[in-house]
Amino acid sequence: MGVVVNNSFSEEKLKKFLNKADTSLTENQNRAYRHLVKADALRIRNYFWESIEEYLISLKYDDKNPDTYTGLGYSYKQAGCVKNAMDAFNNAKKLSPFQKELYFETGCCYCIDYEFGLAIKEYQRALKLCPDFLEARFNLAYTYEMDNRNSLAIKEYKKIIEENPGHSKSYNNLASLYMKLDSYKKAIETFKRLLKFDSEYVRAYLGIAISFDKLKDKASALRYYKKYLKYKPDSNNLAYILDRIGELSIDRKAVKKSHLKLVS
Repeated sequence: MGVVVNNSFSEEKLKKFLNKADTSLTENQNRAYRHLVKADALRIRNYFWESIEEYLISLKYDDKNPDTYTGLGYSYKQAGCVKNAMDAFNNAKKLSPFQKELYFETGCCYCIDYEFGLAIKEYQRALKLCPDFLEARFNLAYTYEMDNRNSLAIKEYKKIIEENPGHSKSYNNLASLYMKLDSYKKAIETFKRLLKFDSEYVRAYLGIAISFDKLKDKASALRYYKKYLKYKPDSNNLAYILDRIGELSIDRKAVKKSHLKLVS
């Protein structure tokens, strides 16, 4: 197995692992293990190409260790070599077919490569192994959305929210999807539910403002644009929002003046 390495993994500790021999292993397996440990340490330090080299050397001595292929997959993925990462994860799955993370990572690679149909199958396999695998279900919902299978995406986002009522990203993605489908009332309702669980999810105020704007509810739109800027005064959308606030403010003044004329 590969060693668990963190950022505090020292050179001294690494040498101890490298010099440690397991008498139950063959000479080649011990050599493979040493290169695997070194590769894991390099990967955790973000030396991805150097770690890839060590993983490949390890595989020359022992090509039956799923941890080596898994580590290699992570490094290839981080280095931007998605096809190689897929091959590595698929090899790991052959040796360790019940490890849900391998299907998840393969799905992520397919997503990066815009192979949404294949990604969906991988996430579904991960969920078959572990129905409570939240990250896999969220990625499944998002991939359905990317593949324009919106009804399935909505169903999965709702399932996540039902089982994990504090999962802010699912509320946000569901509300944003409703906006994309012009279901602005549902978007507002979902964003407001999100704010009940996470009042610091500032983007929700902008989503509500835009949705009210689309519904021609200028007073509510204006109120939420201002709320958003209160919490996010340095927004990248600042110019657009200030312009919109100005336009809505002028429209409200015009409505008030016309009303006064009618009743006077």
